[in-house]
Amino acid sequence: MEYHDTGFSRRPPQPEPSWPTVIATTVRLWLERHPVPGRRWTWGRLAVLVAVLISAVAAGVAGVAIGRTGRSSAAAPSTAAPSTAAPLQATAAAAPAGGLGYSIATRDRAAQWVAQQIAPGAIVACDPAMCAALQADGLPAARLLVLGTAAADPLGSDVVVATPAVRNQFGGRLASVYAPAVIARFGSGAAQIDIRAIAPSGAAAYRAALAADKLARIDAGRQLLRNAHIDASSAVKTALRSGDVDPRLLITLAALATQQPLRILAFTDPSPGAPAAPLRGVELAPAHSGGRTGARLQSMLSFLHAQRVPFLPLRASVDRATDVSFEYAAPSPLGAEHTVTNK
Repeated sequence: MEYHDTGFSRRPPQPEPSWPTVIATTVRLWLERHPVPGRRWTWGRLAVLVAVLISAVAAGVAGVAIGRTGRSSAAAPSTAAPSTAAPLQATAAAAPAGGLGYSIATRDRAAQWVAQQIAPGAIVACDPAMCAALQADGLPAARLLVLGTAAADPLGSDVVVATPAVRNQFGGRLASVYAPAVIARFGSGAAQIDIRAIAPSGAAAYRAALAADKLARIDAGRQLLRNAHIDASSAVKTALRSGDVDPRLLITLAALATQQPLRILAFTDPSPGAPAAPLRGVELAPAHSGGRTGARLQSMLSFLHAQRVPFLPLRASVDRATDVSFEYAAPSPLGAEHTVTNK
């Protein structure tokens, strides 16, 4: 299957709630999921719980600060005389992926992706260091579930950032119980970071829903190929026949085709390292070019911007004045009935 890999740029940091807000969110979610019958949570008990969590978060934030300060210092030009430190720095830069420097770079890439690709409003479970990195990349503090003493598991979140620390904490239960599906992957070896979708009803139910959704996507994709208002390249046809396309894209493309004939140029893949994740992006153009191309493109864009969640795209734009591109947020929804209208 062929597709285009789309990059992403860092958003300017936005002022966000402080870490006490993160801690309050974590404690609230934990208490909601772990009620103690017949026992009231007094201010004294809550204070102890929050104090323990603050200690864990402070350690994580310090780690991020040290790592990023070290990276900035290494990037700054040196005015000192040459010494044996230069060859050592070059060796460190070429170190394997498991080295500390690569781990920090991988963490930063994962944090950027989560901040820019995960659905707005989704709760993200993460270890203290990763939560600090996510907040630095613009993720609101209220959307972070800090894993540690207060949050003993990632339930209550929508996705979990599986850093080495999180994998060590949960072991095999991370994939077999809490989050069976990888929706993005960064790095390799010991420094690898997986972004996983949480299975709120358990891994078995999630896998069953995923299998049913795959069959529905195959059926919907093949119906689109029979739509007389849709023209597609061979790579696009392969993706549609294989059920590799996000269901929101399938439904939206069918709706757009009722307004005007389309050419699907390519499906884009905003989920690096996760070949099983559905393709959530697309590039398309009016089937008929000419003097009205601009108006047709704006018509498509207006239609997309008028949608509501879950069919409101994460982003949509007119590119090169010849085509429209749009993509949906991760993770892709499961378990819905998908009906595509033929024309």
